Amino acid sequence: MDNSEEAGLSEEDIDLIALVTMAEAEGESEYGKRLVIDTVLNRVDSEHYPDTVFEVVYQPSQFSSMWNGRVDRCCVTDEICQLVREELLERQNYEVIFFTAGGYGKYGTPMFQEGNHYFSSYE
Repeated sequence: MDNSEEAGLSEEDIDLIALVTMAEAEGESEYGKRLVIDTVLNRVDSEHYPDTVFEVVYQPSQFSSMWNGRVDRCCVTDEICQLVREELLERQNYEVIFFTAGGYGKYGTPMFQEGNHYFSSYE
């Protein structure tokens, strides 16, 4: 059993997290990509969001790149899948739950900016 299976995620889940990360943060730093990964993982763990990667990623009005056509121009790489696996072992941030580009969104408590993304938590 590999570490992803121990964490309860299939290879399909890892690929989907990698895909949404590329769609949302392709031009961002490695740390920025890790924070997007953490946002997905934190939502899966949260009582306020669905319990599966698929349901979190495709939840209506959440990750705009999944419905605005951006995802169709992205592909999953081994490098980004490796970042997902690393975040499964040790997350950079267990508090990020929201991010928006260009400024803080209307939800959550603002935390910090990384690249073009502004990250927020519940508290």
